[in-house]
Amino acid sequence: MESVTSFGAWVQQHRKALHLTQAALAQQVGCAVVTIKKIEQELRRPSPEMAELL
Repeated sequence: MESVTSFGAWVQQHRKALHLTQAALAQQVGCAVVTIKKIEQELRRPSPEMAELL
């Protein structure tokens, strides 16, 4: 049985697996660090375009 992972948790897991900081990921996708933080904390839902970049 697969576990259900939130999108924010998925982003954080993959970011860490790639050894990226929130700042480095934000720079790569063209957004503010606070945006990445809020997505990972489930305080903000990304736009479809941002979700695709992540």
